Amino acid sequence: MAEKLAILKGRTFFLGVGAQKAGTTWLSFYLRDHPEVFFSPIKEMHFWGTRLREDNWPISMFRKKLKARESELAADPNRPAKAAVALRDRIKMGRDVGAYRRFFRRRVKDEQVFGEITPAYCALDRDELELIRREYPTTKIIFLLRNPADRLWSQMRFSEKFETLEELEAKIDGVFDKPLYRERYDYVSAMRNLRAVFPAENLHFAFYEDLFTQDAIDRLCHFLGITPLPAEFDRSRNVSVKMPLSPELRTRIIHRLAHQYTYMRDLYAGALPDNWLADLEILEAAQGGAPER
Repeated sequence: MAEKLAILKGRTFFLGVGAQKAGTTWLSFYLRDHPEVFFSPIKEMHFWGTRLREDNWPISMFRKKLKARESELAADPNRPAKAAVALRDRIKMGRDVGAYRRFFRRRVKDEQVFGEITPAYCALDRDELELIRREYPTTKIIFLLRNPADRLWSQMRFSEKFETLEELEAKIDGVFDKPLYRERYDYVSAMRNLRAVFPAENLHFAFYEDLFTQDAIDRLCHFLGITPLPAEFDRSRNVSVKMPLSPELRTRIIHRLAHQYTYMRDLYAGALPDNWLADLEILEAAQGGAPER
């Protein structure tokens, strides 16, 4: 208990829980550079939601990352070793909640805010979210939302293997059957779970389409309780291969994700970004086609 209070007293723990391809990498660099924030040297810790897995993932992934980093250090001993140390600690951490806490406890100094961003956390169930809240009662959650069709298309360009636009387009129907995609595009389930566990004042939902403005960053900093600092909006991070999304394919995706659009429409009324509203007009103009549930 003393160890737990030592890291929690007077500090705020935050988690970025998604969405994938919605600006989380760019945001991680902003927070990492902020003097009042300790951001994990491993952006995506993949700790929560993996403790009950029967396989060795994500530890197997972190072992590969460590091996690559050690090779870099062997070739250039002057490279900073902080990332390799963090990876070793993450591997030793395994699925131990106490070790996760100690990972931060050993590193947080004067920063009043600390945490990490792992987009896969958008798929956490309520039991896991309840555990997080018990361990860190003041947890603040950041969830970035991107136009569903644009986000899915970006994920496909990032995750799928293809050589031509035609090859990528041919994969569209298959992705809706893959858990990796369903978990990442299901804003409805993610938001319902988050809102059921955390008080509204500890949740920050923001749209990717509005993120790259100083006003949006100022609001996020206010939410975290840190001083708003100017952001560098011309720095692109983790960009997917550029390929156009045809109007026909966009319409197909919109209809498959209709429930995501209508849920957000009902929740945010007139506050949705313009490209969300344009896609909703496509839905409303169509005849039939029940939203996916």
